[in-house]
Amino acid sequence: MTSAAASFVSATVTERPLLHFTPPKAWMNDPNGLVYFDGEYHLFYQYYPDGLEWGPMHWGHAVSTNLIDWQHLEIALFPDDNGMCFSGSAIVDYNDTSGLFNGESGLLLFYTAHRVTGDGHDDYEQDQCIAFSSDKGRSWQKYAGNPVIPVPGFRDFRDPKVIWHAASQHWIMALACGQLIRFYRSENLLDWTLCSEFGAAEGAHTKGPWECPDLFELPVDGGQGSRWVLIVGVGAGEDSWGSFTQYFIGDFDGIHFHNENEPDRVLLMDQSRDFYAVQSWSDTPDNRRVAIAWVNNWLYANKIPENGWRGMMTVPREIRLVSTEDGVRIGQRFVAELDECSYRQHKTIVAETRRQGTHIDLATAQSINKPLRGLLTLKMEKDSRVALYLSQTQQPDLIFQLDEMGVAMHYQRSGQNGCEAFDRYFPFSVHLPVTDGSDSVSLEWISDNGCLELLVNDGLYSLTALQLCHSAAEGHHAAKMVVENGEVLIEKSETRIPD
Repeated sequence: MTSAAASFVSATVTERPLLHFTPPKAWMNDPNGLVYFDGEYHLFYQYYPDGLEWGPMHWGHAVSTNLIDWQHLEIALFPDDNGMCFSGSAIVDYNDTSGLFNGESGLLLFYTAHRVTGDGHDDYEQDQCIAFSSDKGRSWQKYAGNPVIPVPGFRDFRDPKVIWHAASQHWIMALACGQLIRFYRSENLLDWTLCSEFGAAEGAHTKGPWECPDLFELPVDGGQGSRWVLIVGVGAGEDSWGSFTQYFIGDFDGIHFHNENEPDRVLLMDQSRDFYAVQSWSDTPDNRRVAIAWVNNWLYANKIPENGWRGMMTVPREIRLVSTEDGVRIGQRFVAELDECSYRQHKTIVAETRRQGTHIDLATAQSINKPLRGLLTLKMEKDSRVALYLSQTQQPDLIFQLDEMGVAMHYQRSGQNGCEAFDRYFPFSVHLPVTDGSDSVSLEWISDNGCLELLVNDGLYSLTALQLCHSAAEGHHAAKMVVENGEVLIEKSETRIPD
């Protein structure tokens, strides 16, 4: 929740989501600089305050004590003679390693300065810069010695992610460089040395550049040691379904990242269209790995409907590692702070069977036009097919069916507010394998104004999608499930409306 969407009334009138972060006005894209310091979660973001399409990039800024309720602060970074302020990260310099805080602790932002050098689309250069704050992030000063890593001789060189690597006792920076990731190291946060490169022959490559890296270590559920995770955004290319997010599982020794999967194995953080520029918070007090993403796709981001603002983030999610038959994989769940919200109503269904041509309301009529949070567990016979109307409109948000290989899911929404680019690129189908032979499917979901988030089978799969369906002419009804083929047992359904 943000100050601009603090109640159901304001959320309905402004068509803002209640549970998803949005900018105070104008354009927003990538989350940046996620850090926890002195009781506050900081969320920075790519921001153009003077327009509703992408423009000269600033860093917007908000803080929260609980990851749900956000307070907008003043813009943190403005473009200057060195260029626009592209994406990056933040850390707490607890020991004044940088020497910028007179022996005290402070916050450091690492960002890419993007300079236009000509009139052509490819006429630009990029280098890496620092800004710092001694007052809990309320004001920022750019480092006089910028750039800390100058232009390397090629164009795409951006989005620094800085972490502390305890084993090597060095600061590490991961940078997206064309179609690969470069790793740098430093002892003082100001002077950086190139260590290695990763990814030239690994994972997914399209005509779009790699972007927005993230790097962290996590334990594997069940006491099976730990792994390092490298997250990489893949920019929109004409040869792909737009911008998407992949990840790698392996080991990082402070110099090299080693992928433990086959080089051509592509692991996706989200199987839908609208989940990009993922970043995680550093220095969280409970050692959770909490991440957030931009809910959009560069194929249509500038064209979707707006109402004085454009862009939203996902609900924060906790990232964990789980062991599967195919190896270690990322699992996701909505942050526990959502459970601490006040819920005004809920509807629970247990052990009810529905056959072809029947439906069941998943929420009460009073839920129409309200954000919903739900949990749905189904036992499905082979070839049964279900349509979910979670955004409470006349078109299904999702159709899925069970076959011998798993669950096939189809997003087919079209004709939403006249966005031609969305109609062209958004509809898609995805097949999610069920590796344990189960005939049960579990969905944890959030339907908010403009966004649907689904976590499938305990978060092993994620599907995040825009819902461009605010039009009053479209008509609304309570969230429901329709059985289009076969027979389905609703083992449990629980739907709640947050206050």
